Amino acid sequence: MQAINHIATALILKKKFPSAPLLGLIIATEATELLWVGLNLVGLERTILAQDFSSVSDVHLVHMPFSHSIVMPILLALFVGAVIRWYGGRTAALVAVAMALAVVSHILLDLVVHAPDIPLAPLLDDPKFGTGLYAGLPLLSLALETAWGLYCWYVFRGSWKLFGLIVLLNAGAIPFYSATLNTGEAALGGQPTAFVLMVLAQIVISSLLVWLLARNTTAPSQTAP
Repeated sequence: MQAINHIATALILKKKFPSAPLLGLIIATEATELLWVGLNLVGLERTILAQDFSSVSDVHLVHMPFSHSIVMPILLALFVGAVIRWYGGRTAALVAVAMALAVVSHILLDLVVHAPDIPLAPLLDDPKFGTGLYAGLPLLSLALETAWGLYCWYVFRGSWKLFGLIVLLNAGAIPFYSATLNTGEAALGGQPTAFVLMVLAQIVISSLLVWLLARNTTAPSQTAP
């Protein structure tokens, strides 16, 4: 799923848990992906890109048992929530819940669009889960992702600038989801490290822009734009 749509989940959580820090929620929604980036760069997880790369269907996440298994993000979410609750006391209980939900949201959303490449837990390679939309219907997956991002914006009652950002970043991803449109992504063929770094850049830029455009929004009381 595009970084912007994972990050948009932080908007809903900020709406429901206004005491939770927006930037913390944003980072938590992408904690799983940031872990994936690090583990790929050090060689503990593995991604393969086809030499004739043309769309997201040519990205093969062949080994990611620690970052994207179903069990590990849930354990990470529980750990994050417990740490916040422990150090923040009773007043931080809602923040702990919000942050835990933000962490686990990532794998839940990925299950909706990924090829069957998400294992249940480390050391359990089979079965693997995912609807297969990336492999079979990538443009449909992008449409669903965009709809989720815009729904989060709607619930949050964000600004029109934030709306435009979500639309723009998803529209800009169309060539990456279409095998017939090519705007240079073929250069990524056989270059998994370049792809991983591109994902990292996307996370950082999207996170910063969403935080800048949403941080001054008083989500609980603002009227719809």
